[in-house]
Amino acid sequence: MTKKVTFLNITLVFILILFLTYPNSVLLAQNNGKIRGVVKDAVNNEVLIGANVFINALRQGASTDADGKFEIVSVPPGVHQLTVSYLGFKEREIEVEVQSNRTLELDIELNPTALELSELVVTGQGGAVEKRKLTSTVSTISSEDIKLAPVENVEELLQGRVPGLLSLTSSGMPGTAGRISTRGIKSVATSSTPVIYVDGVRIDNNSAFRLALDTGGAETSALTDLIVGEIDHVEVIKGGAASTLYGSEAANGVIQIFTKKGMPGKPKWSFRVTSGFDAPEKRYMISDFVKDNSLQTGFYQKYNAIVSGGSDLFTYNISGMMSEDKGVISNNVGAQKIYNISTGFRFNLDETKYLEVSSSYTKNKFGRTRNNNNYNGAITDYEAGQYDDYNGYTESDRLEILDMILQDDIKDDVDRFRIAANFEYNPYKTFKNKFTVGIDYRKNEEREFIKKSLGDFFFVENGGVYRFDREYSTITYSYTGTLELPKLGAIEQTLSFGAQAFRIDDRQSYAQGEHFDIPGTDDFDNAAIIDAQERNQELFNYGFYLSDRIGLWDKVFFDLGLRVDGNSTFGKDIGLQYYPKIGAAYIISDEGYYPGVIKNIISTFKLRAAWGLTGNFPAPFTRDRSYVSQNYLDQVAISFGNPGNDQLKPEKTASIDAGFDLGLFNDNVSIEFNYFYQKTSDALFTVPQDPSTGTNTQLMNVGEIENKGIELALFAQVLNSQDAAIDIRASLATVDNKVTSLGGSAPFTLQGYTFLPQRIEEGYPVGVFRISRPTGDGNSVTELYGNPLPKLSGTFSFSLTLFQRLSLNMLTEFALGQNAVDLKRVLRFFNGDPAYQEILPEDYNYVNASSYWLQDADWIKLREISLTYRVPDDIFRGLTLSASVRNPIVIYSKTENDPEINSAQITNTPAVGGYLFSDISAPKQFRFTVVVDL
Repeated sequence: MTKKVTFLNITLVFILILFLTYPNSVLLAQNNGKIRGVVKDAVNNEVLIGANVFINALRQGASTDADGKFEIVSVPPGVHQLTVSYLGFKEREIEVEVQSNRTLELDIELNPTALELSELVVTGQGGAVEKRKLTSTVSTISSEDIKLAPVENVEELLQGRVPGLLSLTSSGMPGTAGRISTRGIKSVATSSTPVIYVDGVRIDNNSAFRLALDTGGAETSALTDLIVGEIDHVEVIKGGAASTLYGSEAANGVIQIFTKKGMPGKPKWSFRVTSGFDAPEKRYMISDFVKDNSLQTGFYQKYNAIVSGGSDLFTYNISGMMSEDKGVISNNVGAQKIYNISTGFRFNLDETKYLEVSSSYTKNKFGRTRNNNNYNGAITDYEAGQYDDYNGYTESDRLEILDMILQDDIKDDVDRFRIAANFEYNPYKTFKNKFTVGIDYRKNEEREFIKKSLGDFFFVENGGVYRFDREYSTITYSYTGTLELPKLGAIEQTLSFGAQAFRIDDRQSYAQGEHFDIPGTDDFDNAAIIDAQERNQELFNYGFYLSDRIGLWDKVFFDLGLRVDGNSTFGKDIGLQYYPKIGAAYIISDEGYYPGVIKNIISTFKLRAAWGLTGNFPAPFTRDRSYVSQNYLDQVAISFGNPGNDQLKPEKTASIDAGFDLGLFNDNVSIEFNYFYQKTSDALFTVPQDPSTGTNTQLMNVGEIENKGIELALFAQVLNSQDAAIDIRASLATVDNKVTSLGGSAPFTLQGYTFLPQRIEEGYPVGVFRISRPTGDGNSVTELYGNPLPKLSGTFSFSLTLFQRLSLNMLTEFALGQNAVDLKRVLRFFNGDPAYQEILPEDYNYVNASSYWLQDADWIKLREISLTYRVPDDIFRGLTLSASVRNPIVIYSKTENDPEINSAQITNTPAVGGYLFSDISAPKQFRFTVVVDL
């Protein structure tokens, strides 16, 4: 009874307080004023869309709409400090005086800057944080960068735009997998691809599937379904302390994509028509027959329609896209069609509640031919010399064989749907809450049909049909809360806390049907022999985190955090896993003692350092014991499959990040420097077992892998006037990768061929090559040599804008210090090409002189050139014309194969590369675009 009375009394008191204060609150609100205005670029006088105008003391503000206008209502009378910020522009503080029941009109100009410390980021932070307060680095690809980028997919967008991130093209075939990695290889048992989120929802990032059709390593990639046109901006964490709050899945880094949600304003329509063609890259082609008969110039077309707009209460962005690409393989074998519709909405339910919803559906259909090291490929066999005249083949023979190869019908059909909902509830200006729920669903059907008349040629009697189906879904739930504590003198403190969970279901099936005695059919019902396999995986991960960000005098910052994780892949005897972090940053240039003479040159100087722990969880079910059922003499025979491991836990990567940010010459030049050291402990290695156990090997946490290097990025606004602007960007990154301990287990082969495998050996990089080097006396020595990943990579880009209308952009990328096995040389040798028979020294063969197949795989490529012209409004309002080309020039390369072209990674292994196959390079993509904005 006492408790009920106490609760009732408290409730009555609370209602009385509300009743007494409500009229006063209304009266005060009636006496408040408004701040209204427009934000422009001080150099060219253009309005800035999406600029933030904020009153820090009141924690109240607004963003500019599609016309660059903003309005802040219910501002108490008095003097206030207004902070105005926009990506790529120097933050500005303005003192304003608001009068009762009056509207203050402002025209605000911002100056461009190369140092973007005022930019807000959210990835890995628990809440939105200015870059100036970060103790580690988060890279951003801005909406303006994306708008100017002549790219077709996310893998191309990432190329050359994030220092320390490698996005390498592994094939020029449509839909195929690229290789993405950051700061070296941390694991030999899991993929090296960073985890990817779209609007806070985890999405499929796989490119290696256990049951996929064996068409020479040309596997499809889940990343090719992500449509660049719906992306607003991208935030990238390259592993390390910044990814700690993502726990057991983020050692490879985190890529978070944010989609467009529209801006307040009247409806704006945008129509985009792109046409052009793809020209094959023939630099790496040896066979004249391939150049003349297997390749074509393929026509390309794409159509976009976008409408966006809204009000202060509701904004929207709706887009539709369709594209068709005939590809560069003869007879349109590599053709691709993509259809997409995407939506983004933001609802301002009231002053404390906001809802964002985004969705996307993509239909991706494409074909391809067998390539890489697979037999009967439209390029492989000819490039390998199998049908050359020294083997007795005539031109007529080669044409007849090509015709049969191109009739091999390989098709992919992908349906992908994604939806994300983010609800924000901010009951107080100092207390914010965000709830996220979403799903990513992908259905991939891959099918190959070899008709009866081609059965003998493809070594399938009477033909066959082969099908791989994969159905993937992941559901994400998360909550994030931020609490700004009362300011104590010079001390500011923000607590962030939250929980996250996701569930993955991955269902794969493979079926083959052979002996089609009935011609003219391609379904399984008419196959005499049918075989099938199935593989299902489930995974559940959950975690909680707490982060504390402390600021002193707004120039010294400390960051503390802890993530606690549980995962269904951990061994049954393993409990929760802990991932702490700590960091500090100091903006020295804000100190009063910072010399003015130096400030004229080094206008901004920030030091930062951080340590953090993150991880990679094991593959599903590797902790569990399994058995294999086989047919033996028409009886069921059962043997051990996976022995299981109750002690299996995630690999943990401890990272040290240290560096500085410099702004030179009034921040017209920015320099970002990072040093990183990452050590993976409890690395998952396959360890041989005692034969008496009845098992061969077991996955165990025994190894250690080390990565260290530097990242350097420069951005310079060389010229910035109303008539001309010149920007230069350059980056440089190094990686030194090494297996430091095998934990007592024996060295083992990661992948490759018996005559030249890639190995896991103590003291050497992951995937070091074991070669035989001739000694000149008929003998050879076996040694470990080379590195499959570049030790040094970087970019250089140039941007020129004239009269605010004509823009020229170029991007060059390079990768140095890597080695690769040129399998085209090996196959030419095997097929009897006289020129390649002479490669090896006398009395040696391809095994005891395998060092002759390993080559330096350095390259320098001009990635992009684009030219954009905005037509004057008095000629045609809202018209923009552009022309671009991707992959136009290979500036430097020593290998006969494209050094980027590698076999697709094996399931649950890192994409280290190292083997160059006979595939097609990424084509030269010529595009011409007309955009009409209404």
